[in-house]
Amino acid sequence: MTADLLGFEQPQHTYTYLFCDLRTDELLAELPLSGVSYSYALNAPGTLRGTIPYNAETLLLDPETASAPARTAVYVDRDGVLVWGGIVWTRQNTTGGKAIQASEFLSYYQHRYVKTTLSTDTSLLTNTAYVPTGQRLYPDQKHIAWSLLRYAHAQAGGDIGVDINALAGTGHGVTRTQTYYGYERPEILKAITDLASAEDGFDFSIEVGWTPGGAGQVPQRYRRAQTWYPRRGRAAADSGLVFSKGGGYGSILDYDWPEDGTSLVTEMSGLGAGSGEARIVKTAQATDLISSGWPLLEAVETYEGVIDDTLVQSMTNSDLTARSQATVQPSFEVAADGDPAFGSYSVGDEALFVIDPETQSPSGRSAVLRIVGIEVTAKAGPERVRLSCVGA
Repeated sequence: MTADLLGFEQPQHTYTYLFCDLRTDELLAELPLSGVSYSYALNAPGTLRGTIPYNAETLLLDPETASAPARTAVYVDRDGVLVWGGIVWTRQNTTGGKAIQASEFLSYYQHRYVKTTLSTDTSLLTNTAYVPTGQRLYPDQKHIAWSLLRYAHAQAGGDIGVDINALAGTGHGVTRTQTYYGYERPEILKAITDLASAEDGFDFSIEVGWTPGGAGQVPQRYRRAQTWYPRRGRAAADSGLVFSKGGGYGSILDYDWPEDGTSLVTEMSGLGAGSGEARIVKTAQATDLISSGWPLLEAVETYEGVIDDTLVQSMTNSDLTARSQATVQPSFEVAADGDPAFGSYSVGDEALFVIDPETQSPSGRSAVLRIVGIEVTAKAGPERVRLSCVGA
């Protein structure tokens, strides 16, 4: 046990780093890492950074093969729980070894593109069978995401072992009219992100973990695609999460609670496909803010390749909602083993954050915020977690 800065005892944690073949998931080596930090992000790939020491012990494990960029995966096991998994993308020399950077498995789909036109509109297709044997997309937004991943996996060398069966079940009940033109080569992750970020959209991720095992079965690693509708995480009333700072107690060690009016928008214009006067242009306005005294503050977003008027309007509405609430984007450094403990919350959760009165906040601060990013500094002793938040 180690005494934390806040005065309570914290347990030691055991970290193991498993390097595997990206396509087969065959274990190549268990390698030590130093200076490790890993993160999660809402609807985007989190990252990992660390250094593999090159010495007499590790060189026997062939770290060059085990950590080859774009060819290998790395998993983070914390006390027997897989808490992170992704793809090694870069490796470079550093003092005493090689520094690697990896991104969660979602990052693979930043390197995959639609090369054949896929659409919910059969009039645009030469092969009206459903993906992957044909070009047709199911109309529910969840099944469109499923089809895009099925399309990616059906190509030679394109299946990295992500289980997408959960996306094939009951849909979200949200119908989209969507076309991805092969000649435009849309990126698959961006296509899913745009779909998810539209009004009435969803959250998504690729989760990793161990299967339960038992009854003669050895636990296996898994990579599973998941969606959450209408959104991931628990409301503050359901999560019961409270992070606090004051009086020498609470789990918040440090915080930054900025206010940024430069990012506030009260009217958003969204530009879809087309050119000239034929281009799709939609507008959304925060009439409640304007009527209460806020000025007209405009912004423009471009949604390349989006040909459906309803989807352009929906994405415009969603961007307005996000940016009309963008005046507060705080971050907090918390003790991993404080209360709430790391592992009891995830991206998407809402929590109550309370700062007792102090010099920088004479009246104190209190707000329900949504956690959209988590970064962990991995070490055997007391860990630190940085939470990035937005208004709930």
